[in-house]
Amino acid sequence: MSDATIKKAVNDTDIFMMDFEERLKYINRQMAIMDYNTDMRVSHEEGYNAGLADGREEMATDTALAMLRDSKPIDEIIKYTGLTEEQIQELATKL
Repeated sequence: MSDATIKKAVNDTDIFMMDFEERLKYINRQMAIMDYNTDMRVSHEEGYNAGLADGREEMATDTALAMLRDSKPIDEIIKYTGLTEEQIQELATKL
């Protein structure tokens, strides 16, 4: 960048900072951008966490089904999958 460009940018910034209404508009725009970025980050994290929970549940179900096919005791299935006895009984009816 040239010195003239830098001087113009500094001059424009000085003029902008003197105008109270323009400064408020700028601050509001910046706050809206930060809010949007926060919403996007939170939304992404919630979606990611929901996906992890779904994956864990699917894995527990698959493990329980495999253990049921191998005629493992219900207590053992509960221990290794974290599923309730009712959930395991329901899975057993689907075999």
